[in-house]
Amino acid sequence: MLRQESVIKIHRFFISSQNIKGNTVSIDPEEARHIEKVLRLNTGDIVVCFDGSGREYQVRLVGRENGILTGQIIHTGLRESEPALKLYLAQGIAKGEKMDTIIQKSVEIGVCAIYPVSSDRSVVRLTEDKAEKRVQRWQSIAREACKQCRRNLIPQVMPIMNFTSLLQEIGDKPAIMLYENEDQTSLKSLLTKQLREIGGQEIFILIGPEGGFSPMEVERASQQGIYTVSLGPRILRTETAGLVAASIILYEYGDLE
Repeated sequence: MLRQESVIKIHRFFISSQNIKGNTVSIDPEEARHIEKVLRLNTGDIVVCFDGSGREYQVRLVGRENGILTGQIIHTGLRESEPALKLYLAQGIAKGEKMDTIIQKSVEIGVCAIYPVSSDRSVVRLTEDKAEKRVQRWQSIAREACKQCRRNLIPQVMPIMNFTSLLQEIGDKPAIMLYENEDQTSLKSLLTKQLREIGGQEIFILIGPEGGFSPMEVERASQQGIYTVSLGPRILRTETAGLVAASIILYEYGDLE
């Protein structure tokens, strides 16, 4: 546990573990700009930093050394904020800024990794170079979301993959596909009746793009043992469905109270 002082000082910043040398922290230029120009913090002020691996640090700002803003670690702690259930979101790539919102909010909820998927009905098609840049952007959004929601482990945004690669990644792990034409099983009924059966340490949620999954993709998922469910009588947008499903699952498994 961190000292009470860290509760009062709510400003949180990410630092790479490579920038920690003993008790000295070198703060990234972008974060330093925010500290000095936006928040107008000064030498002697205390901030909270995290390195993405679970550790959290109280850091007293020392000033600039060779042009780099530095700080002194005055306390190190581990704060548990991760769900016991590892929930993976396999998200069909959405148009425009929808993916940014999905990444940000799923990190806040507690998703531990995001798999962007190019599926049959995906409208967005990215070249290899653009795909890599987009994933870097999404990873940055995930990191910023961790600063706000006080997570110390940064969820990984995986490289964009096709549906076949996703099924290979899932293998025999428990997985739930949201499908708007499913009229037999709801997510609620599945969790109520088969919570123990699908329970474990990890679950995948599969969300289609704007046009949903194709019948062929649904059939392939079912053949692999992936559960298909609905979220009720209303059709939710792709940027809404995964967040609702993740919240319900984490609630049922005792993470959200």
